[in-house]
Amino acid sequence: MNWWEKNPNRLATEKALMGDKFPQFTLARAATHYRTNGWSIANPGQLYWEGTLTTVSGEKYQVVLTYPNYYPGQEIRAFVIQPYIPELSEAQHRYSDGHLCLYSNDHGGKGQGFGPSMSVTSYVAWSAGWLHAYEIYKMTGTWPQEDI
Repeated sequence: MNWWEKNPNRLATEKALMGDKFPQFTLARAATHYRTNGWSIANPGQLYWEGTLTTVSGEKYQVVLTYPNYYPGQEIRAFVIQPYIPELSEAQHRYSDGHLCLYSNDHGGKGQGFGPSMSVTSYVAWSAGWLHAYEIYKMTGTWPQEDI
């Protein structure tokens, strides 16, 4: 049984939050293996949100956020799929499977990106912050540190 079937109220809350905060995103269920840019975005049956984020510079990015099989006990993975962002030379800030590194792991490995207090809206906001940092990196050649 899928997490959203076990906890339909959780999915209803996620939908309501996304409708309020990020209505440009739509929820889908992968019918086939969703792959792009050489990355596995979602396996058949997985739920994901897809939409566009526009940065302060006006650049538009297509972003996909995939729910894990054991949500909220595992992290949502966020991908920027369009325009394609190549590997960054100085600071990768993206995992080898293509999903974004959205927060620091300097808290003893306890994970701040999952658990019942998290929602997909947090990941969308963190993705927007990642894109802001990426645009600073493109201009300066240095990935910004904290407090971007």
